[in-house]
Amino acid sequence: MNNVELAWVIILSVGFLVLIVLSIILVSLMIGVMRSVRRISQRAEEATANISELAALVGKKVAPFAMSAAMAAAMRRFRGKKE
Repeated sequence: MNNVELAWVIILSVGFLVLIVLSIILVSLMIGVMRSVRRISQRAEEATANISELAALVGKKVAPFAMSAAMAAAMRRFRGKKE
């Protein structure tokens, strides 16, 4: 192997080593980002579930008032026609 071939082998080996190190760093960063995304998505799911439960609870509590208001409006309209 002459000097030129040896130089190319060294340059390519160093380049390959740099790419491997960079890929390892990139993969570790991506794993960290994916863990953060997973935590955020779990919190968003929990918040959505809480909001859904709250909406159901409010719906149960407001439904009688809405029904009574609708019946009162119907009664006013019905009384207005008789008079």
